[in-house]
Amino acid sequence: MNKVNVHLEEITEHNWYEATQLRVSEEQLSLYPCPIVYWIAESKYATHFCLKAIYADEVMVGFLIYNLDPDDGEYWITTFMIDERFQRKGYAMQALTEFIHYFKNKYDTDKIKLGHRANNVAAANLYEMMGFHINGEIIGDEIVRCYSLK
Repeated sequence: MNKVNVHLEEITEHNWYEATQLRVSEEQLSLYPCPIVYWIAESKYATHFCLKAIYADEVMVGFLIYNLDPDDGEYWITTFMIDERFQRKGYAMQALTEFIHYFKNKYDTDKIKLGHRANNVAAANLYEMMGFHINGEIIGDEIVRCYSLK
């Protein structure tokens, strides 16, 4: 079996619509309620958002946004998802690994944060396994995790 090349690409005028077709399962809607089209629209006004498509070879399988938050001066992964058709294939772990490598090479900072809903056990397990550790912060209904880049 050939190894799949999981990589990140910018969201552009050529792939934005394809990104809007990514979905989570019905059971996951309470954990990930905003459709991709919302994030793309918001990024036109929240111009500090950096949007990435996640590909497995030539197939778009997920979506990620990161940013330097203007309020706290910290880098955040704002949203991260793998389409329901491509979950449980290892793409999330590979995509996060690829993102961390990309991020370390692009930015001079010591950490990146993300948040997830407390009842999102799958995300909690993935993030913990990837080295995003709970840092004690809670924002709204989200547990904050931090990845040390140093």
